[in-house]
Amino acid sequence: MTQTGPLQEVIDGGYCTGCGGCAALDARIRIQFDDMQRLQAVLPEDGGTAEAAAACPFADGSADEDAISAECFTAPDLKADSRIGRHLATYGGWVTEGDFRQRASSGGIGSWMQAELLRRGLVDAVLDVTAVDVPPGGTPLFRFTVARTEAEVRDNAKTRYYPVEMSGVIAHMRDNPGRYAVIGVPCFATAMRLVARQDPVVAERLHFVLAIVCGHLKSAAFAEAIAWQMGVHPDDLTGIDFRTKLADRPASRYGVTVTGVREGEAVEATRPMEGLVGANWGHGLFKLKGCEFCDDVLGETADAVVGDAWLPAYDADPKGANVVVVRNPVMLDLLRSAAEDGRLHLDDLSADDVAASQAGGLRHRRDGLRYRLWMADKAGEWRPTKRVTASRNHLDPHMQRIHRLRYELGQTSHMLWRPARRSGDLQAFLSAIMPLIDRYERQMKPSLPRRVFNLLHRKAIRVLRRN
Repeated sequence: MTQTGPLQEVIDGGYCTGCGGCAALDARIRIQFDDMQRLQAVLPEDGGTAEAAAACPFADGSADEDAISAECFTAPDLKADSRIGRHLATYGGWVTEGDFRQRASSGGIGSWMQAELLRRGLVDAVLDVTAVDVPPGGTPLFRFTVARTEAEVRDNAKTRYYPVEMSGVIAHMRDNPGRYAVIGVPCFATAMRLVARQDPVVAERLHFVLAIVCGHLKSAAFAEAIAWQMGVHPDDLTGIDFRTKLADRPASRYGVTVTGVREGEAVEATRPMEGLVGANWGHGLFKLKGCEFCDDVLGETADAVVGDAWLPAYDADPKGANVVVVRNPVMLDLLRSAAEDGRLHLDDLSADDVAASQAGGLRHRRDGLRYRLWMADKAGEWRPTKRVTASRNHLDPHMQRIHRLRYELGQTSHMLWRPARRSGDLQAFLSAIMPLIDRYERQMKPSLPRRVFNLLHRKAIRVLRRN
């Protein structure tokens, strides 16, 4: 008889993000693509071991980000901030040495930190994500790998909006002695910390955890939908660069490049992201449900985290820039030394600056999350325990409608994509999703009274400044 348990609750509720932490501790668990192109854990009949459940960032009983960061970061001069986590320093900037910045999605500091750990002999290998050489229509397009050289780290640069899982590289770490670093999105960083809590071999060999600021994770359908709109059918897709830098455009207005086969010929196409259905991150198309119930934007369990510097001082530069939050004194020394040597350009930022660079994500993961928790409780559904409390009273009715529509849009996109993909009819998906997008966009527009108030408010501010 199939039993229920913490992992089964996560999977039945749709909250699994496919990180693979559980499978690293219970070999009977498989991580595989489901029919909506999400990586999901498939459990044995007994629901998996208690150790495997304790490695899941969403399972009841797992340590949360506050508990993990309190264990990992104990320097006396750490500062606490509820938005960005414990930290020693916060920066904005980019890599000036070599071609790290050119190869990267933004400022290149994420790849640089991995390479610097290898160059200084602080680790023997880095667990990061690489593109996979697949035939047309092959999967997966990306996977976790073990990088042992700076050249491999450079080759693995760039953000991948695609499902990956860590169980294989964690097994490699367990089977091959050495000192390892890992880089991943916040829930993957937390999962790795949780695995290390359960497995003393992993704990001994895991020396650094790095993270990438996360908006949300996508299913593989995101890559297929983008490519299909650019004229490459999903069955003919061989690769995608989600963050192609475009000259003479702000960093936030990046492009996308797809490679594949069209009419028997190899093709490569690049275009700006805007205008493609799914490209608007606020719409959340193909977003995993677990991301709607996550409150960690800035990798609070990682030794250092990097993200896009979505700030006016940096956004105009198409070459891109990073915000960096540092929690580990060793990582702080690496960054400061490189800045003194001229290998990095680093500007001191405040915690407010860093939070402002991710303001939309923080609002969605804190204010919006409280409302989604309330909705789940009202519906009598199991949902993960989070660090914010369920509530609807902090949002006015207008914002409640926006969060409901945004949630509906993201989750419905999975359902609409499945039949369109099977029938080979992209237009069927676009015709079905566009009314939902239009309804959401209409709700996002301020009402006439609100627009009048905003106009009068701006005029009043200008008058006060002149006086």
